[in-house]
Amino acid sequence: MIVSAALVSTAAMVGCCGPWLLRRILRARMPAVLRFVAWMLLLGSMIAAGAGAVATAFGPGHEAARRLVARLRFDALRHHEVLHLDEVVGISGALLAAASAGAFAFAAIRRYRHQLRLHDRHFAELSTVCRARAGVWWLPLEEKLAYSVAGKPGLVVLSEGLAKDLSETELAAVVDHERSHLRGRHHRLVAFAHAVSAALPFVPLARRSPEFVAAAVELSADSAAGRRHGPATVSAALDRMHPVRSAATALRLEHLACRDTAITGILALATAALLPVSTAAVLVVAGAWTATPALLHA
Repeated sequence: MIVSAALVSTAAMVGCCGPWLLRRILRARMPAVLRFVAWMLLLGSMIAAGAGAVATAFGPGHEAARRLVARLRFDALRHHEVLHLDEVVGISGALLAAASAGAFAFAAIRRYRHQLRLHDRHFAELSTVCRARAGVWWLPLEEKLAYSVAGKPGLVVLSEGLAKDLSETELAAVVDHERSHLRGRHHRLVAFAHAVSAALPFVPLARRSPEFVAAAVELSADSAAGRRHGPATVSAALDRMHPVRSAATALRLEHLACRDTAITGILALATAALLPVSTAAVLVVAGAWTATPALLHA
């Protein structure tokens, strides 16, 4: 029972504190891949702790499964028994896991089909209004547009208006930014984050995942373009494309300015890795310390 309670508390702690950590990881200067590693560590540890609590409740030495069958046969009602903690954790956890898995699968399939339709529609429409040059589709519009669409083949779409407003090097940086999204399969990461959010909308960590991943993939693509064309070029292109700065644009410009926050990033990543382990260890030790006197006097 102590272990089950510790694992449930660990999952709740990670699920609630995760967004706070992700905000700091997002602002910290670190390799792009480490942001995704930290996010997956938090998600994985939360899910593993929850699954471990359910497995422990139904594991050897626990009679939750047998008592559940007895209750279904109304044996417990005749003996006026009450629910035990491991029964509550096991039954509710198993139901929650099944519902979440179904919601995740449904959301993932729906987004995958949407992405396929989006790619096919873009490819068909682009083929009728413009032509590709050097792997880039140029829309005859005065608006400043630049985006990519995942699929086979991956599409990089820019507007003619953007080409008029940006220099040649800035335009090349924008193209590399969009191609970095395709190479890094960033669209799949965003889709996965949305599926996680749909599966566990009541968990802050899952609910904030799409926002975090959307910002992280932009920082990753900016970094890739900056390595080839220089951060100043990417920053200038971003300034021209977004004259009115949003919070997301300000964050990207801040990272392109190369402010040294590496220590903050290391600390945030270490916290993301150690939070689940340390929380579970403290709770197990505290529970064992509390239960030991009762066991000795039993």
